[in-house]
Amino acid sequence: MKRVIIAVLLLVLAVPAFALSDSEYLRMKKNNADFARADRRLTQVWRDLKASLPRSVFAELQDLQNDWIFGGRDEAAERYMDEGYSRVEAYTMATSDRADELPDIARRLRRRR
Repeated sequence: MKRVIIAVLLLVLAVPAFALSDSEYLRMKKNNADFARADRRLTQVWRDLKASLPRSVFAELQDLQNDWIFGGRDEAAERYMDEGYSRVEAYTMATSDRADELPDIARRLRRRR
């Protein structure tokens, strides 16, 4: 029993305290025009890539995007917060950066095939 409690505590501690929750994401999207704009742009880039890439390349891109959503986004935002930006500014810039990066990532994946 003691080991289970320790394992759960370690798991909880492994999740970054700064990670963006679903409710925070929705709140930012609703209350911050810049974040909402960056999020819409990322969504549009995503749709365009989905329409233009072969399924196998898109599937690989989707795996990378999931990794970004569940960790990389928070790491990118934390770097901005370390520079003094607010939480919403940091996530806005991280989202905007990702919209810029995705086409290049897709091109690299496509070339590998």
